[in-house]
Amino acid sequence: MNDQADKMHGDPGQSVIHRIHPVIKLAWLLWLAVVVFVNDSAALPMVVACAAIGVLWIAGIAPWRLPGIRLYVTIGVMIAVVHVLASDEGEKIIGPVTTVGLSNAMRVAGRLLAVILLSAAFVMTTEPVSLAFGLMQLGLPYRWGFTLVTALRLAPVFRLEAHHVHRAQLVRGVAYDGALPRRWWLMLRRLCFPLIVSALRTAHSLSLSMEGRGFGLHKRRTFVRQVPTSYYDGMLIVLLVASVLGGAAWEVWHR
Repeated sequence: MNDQADKMHGDPGQSVIHRIHPVIKLAWLLWLAVVVFVNDSAALPMVVACAAIGVLWIAGIAPWRLPGIRLYVTIGVMIAVVHVLASDEGEKIIGPVTTVGLSNAMRVAGRLLAVILLSAAFVMTTEPVSLAFGLMQLGLPYRWGFTLVTALRLAPVFRLEAHHVHRAQLVRGVAYDGALPRRWWLMLRRLCFPLIVSALRTAHSLSLSMEGRGFGLHKRRTFVRQVPTSYYDGMLIVLLVASVLGGAAWEVWHR
């Protein structure tokens, strides 16, 4: 099950993207997400989305193989079409398409795709344990770090258990027939109880294990594995600080 969790939340690859310090990648993710939503440019979100695709290529990850990417692209296209047809401001380009509508469509769809691709690049190239260790080494209380690691580890485990429970119920003749609303309700009602029991059992075993190992006894903890920093990490920190200062100066100048 831990292997399943590792596949869902980061593959320890050997590319330069994988080797970047996880906290620095998290900082860049948050900064770029803020930039694409704060800035009113229609081209900037598209540029950031293309940059995220480039990062995925460098990391050896095919963008079209990302989980749910077809759904996200479809939603982005639908949102863009709605914005194009809903706006009649600006100069006419072709039919109902106007310059303002096209600009709004590019901005909204670009923001959606940029955030999704950036988040996917971060998740697929960052190991959860390394992220938690990096945050704890920077001052995050280790109790919170353990909570973060536990949540990242158990989320795919519970998803896998839900799949197994669903398949086992089908084999035993549990009916999930009916229209979609009724089918969703049956799945929710019949899956929740065994999953809650499994979650309580897992939490009980985990608490006993933590108590037996004296978790929380000391204010500080030691680390079996250190998350090192490199020359590239220093360059990325400098670039991040420069981009933040440049973005702030740009906003102040244009006000």
